[in-house]
Amino acid sequence: MKVPSIGTLSFGAVGLAALVLIAIGPPGSRVAPPPPAPSGPAPSSVAFGGFTLTSDAVDLPLDDQQYPDGPHADVINANCTSCHSASMALTQPALTADQWKATVTKMKEVYKAPVSEKDIPAIVDYLTALSAKQGSAAPAGKESGSQGAPDASGGTG
Repeated sequence: MKVPSIGTLSFGAVGLAALVLIAIGPPGSRVAPPPPAPSGPAPSSVAFGGFTLTSDAVDLPLDDQQYPDGPHADVINANCTSCHSASMALTQPALTADQWKATVTKMKEVYKAPVSEKDIPAIVDYLTALSAKQGSAAPAGKESGSQGAPDASGGTG
């Protein structure tokens, strides 16, 4: 059997493409499918394989609280409140500067918080000063002492 030439293969490919395009027709020749009919409300529970998943609505309280005024409050309000409520951070235990720096760095590197490197010292300074106001920070020499390093949630426990 003789192998077809490149020209014969090219002619065949062009011919096949032409037949496909003729079968499909011009772009406006087909009617668009109708939009899907609106469905009813989502089921409140779904059962499959012996398991039942149930939906439940939860109303969360509105938390418009901002961080208290102070040096760098604008930086922390601009960076941290996009993910955290101010009241969440205000209820954290008193942490040292090193612990706050570890927490902010973790938020940036692990959770991909959009915090610029130049803002990290200002955020740490603010949170450290806030911790000092709320209660005494860890005594000197206890930087990695009894409170422990912050966990994955950003708190210490």
